[in-house]
Amino acid sequence: MNNKLNAINTFIRVAQAGSFSAAARLCGMKQSAVSQQIAALEDELGIVLLHRTTRAMKLTEQGERYLQQMQPLLAAMQEVESQLRPAQQALHGSVHIQLPSGLGQRFLPHLLALQRANPELHLTIALDDRVAELVSEGVDIALRLSETPPEMFPARLLTRIETPLFAAPERIRATPITTLAELAAHPLVRFSGIDKEAPLRLISHQESVALAVNTVFRANSSEGLMQALQANIGVGGMQLPLVHEALQSGTLERILPQYRLPDRFLYAVFPDARFIPLRVRRVVEVIEQVLVDLIPTAD
Repeated sequence: MNNKLNAINTFIRVAQAGSFSAAARLCGMKQSAVSQQIAALEDELGIVLLHRTTRAMKLTEQGERYLQQMQPLLAAMQEVESQLRPAQQALHGSVHIQLPSGLGQRFLPHLLALQRANPELHLTIALDDRVAELVSEGVDIALRLSETPPEMFPARLLTRIETPLFAAPERIRATPITTLAELAAHPLVRFSGIDKEAPLRLISHQESVALAVNTVFRANSSEGLMQALQANIGVGGMQLPLVHEALQSGTLERILPQYRLPDRFLYAVFPDARFIPLRVRRVVEVIEQVLVDLIPTAD
């Protein structure tokens, strides 16, 4: 059994490294020994895991499936063993995290502090508003903002995010905005993932409305939208946790406080809920603690 576990671990190293020679260096083994372990594993399984040529190595379809199934199982074994050793309390291993670009900037200093306190913890962080392919891209945890829970992967609800309306102070002074009709008369700044001609959806305690608007600027990041609002390009919605500094400095003001864009919810999404390593759970705990302090009340 131990030989098989060693062979499985070697197979995972080969798949991650992309070649037998690179995996041999990582494992401190001879390349011939790596090849022998993979061949023995393939013989026992009765399948071909890797296509080999003199220039390249590629996983077969069965190899891809075997890799995806075995990685979390070996990680679970290692996690259990580490928890049985009281002296080993520091986090270790790699965590690939995908964060929304705007909120991710707020989490980043705290995640860096986590890695600084755990030198054997290696973080890979993508600040990206697209929806990543968790399994194929090797993402351990992704934070996603949506109105409904993700359907494809297990998810944990972290918080509700409000998106009120904001404008630059000089725009409000020149033309006060106190009604929906007055709002519709102003140019709109919005996320590029929304069709330019789509109406602006707003909610209040009493109603939900769809407002015809003139979209003049779109961006695919929260930072781009923030700068456009501060530059007085137009009015628009912004996630409440992201505008705290702008409200304090006076570069943005909230308008029509009784209305906001439909609420979205922040989810921690995992590729597999059967086993979530301690290091990944700790990342979620750090993010949850930041969220407690991050969501202010707009004035």
